[in-house]
Amino acid sequence: MRARTLVVVVLVLAVVAFLAYSFVSRQDVEDTTASAPSATAITATEVPADIELTEPPTEARAAEEIARQGLTVVFTWYPATDMTQNDAYGRAREWLTDKLAARMVIDARTERGPSVQWDKWAQQQAKVIADVSVECSGCPQDTERTIQRVATIKQTAIADSSTATVKPDTTVWVTLVREGDRWLIDDIRY
Repeated sequence: MRARTLVVVVLVLAVVAFLAYSFVSRQDVEDTTASAPSATAITATEVPADIELTEPPTEARAAEEIARQGLTVVFTWYPATDMTQNDAYGRAREWLTDKLAARMVIDARTERGPSVQWDKWAQQQAKVIADVSVECSGCPQDTERTIQRVATIKQTAIADSSTATVKPDTTVWVTLVREGDRWLIDDIRY
């Protein structure tokens, strides 16, 4: 018990020292003429007794990484060989639930054919690369089985030696569900 208390005290002191160092460093940058408080002026008695040291939310991070990886594949396109954007969902199958894959991996061709931009990319042998950022701005609370995030997808079309940013960026809400020991994308909403 005594060793555990000692470990907690040492961790609290380390956190306090880090925060003090961060504060002092920031003060030095913001106002070089004013003297910053000394790190030695902060004592362990100033740390609230009810401070709880918790581990980072690794489940949420794992789900966010799955979302980032899966959406990167979903929004990376090869117009010269793909019939439509839905072909990317087939490549992203390992990141999707069966329900989402069944809904999205469909033959989306129409009699009119692909869009003008898609056809132009195909003629240029371009590939469209996705860069995905996953955030939680206004997200519902995470549960053990469901996590929702918002993702911004920035795409770049690369043809020969030229690149072009695809505008506008795409923003989607993504729902991830826990299936067994891993997270999978269950829904993507525009």
